[in-house]
Amino acid sequence: MAALVSQGCSEIRWLATKMGAKSTTLTGLSGTGDVMLTCFVSLSRNRTVGVRLGSGENLDDILSSMNQVAEGVATAGAVIALAQKYKVKMPVLTAVARIIDNELTPTKAVFELMNLPQVEEV
Repeated sequence: MAALVSQGCSEIRWLATKMGAKSTTLTGLSGTGDVMLTCFVSLSRNRTVGVRLGSGENLDDILSSMNQVAEGVATAGAVIALAQKYKVKMPVLTAVARIIDNELTPTKAVFELMNLPQVEEV
């Protein structure tokens, strides 16, 4: 989990800085704080969706059982479109989008991500 969250934070920073953001903006509460909340607090709607997807539930069933919106489901594709536009590789966030689009299982995604070469994006 720590490896995925760390890599995801790096990917967010890569895209944001390519789009003109200051890297330091992402290290505060609105950046890292929000990511930590999303990933580790059980009240997070996006985390709830992810945990349930990882348990094998169907996305439509998950969403129809929720009373609130998990924003990440609707925005995952937009993030990938921005990554393509700015030519930023985002393997973790791409895997999330592919899981949401039912193109990849969570188990296969973890296997693929853990087998990526460990290189720094510049």
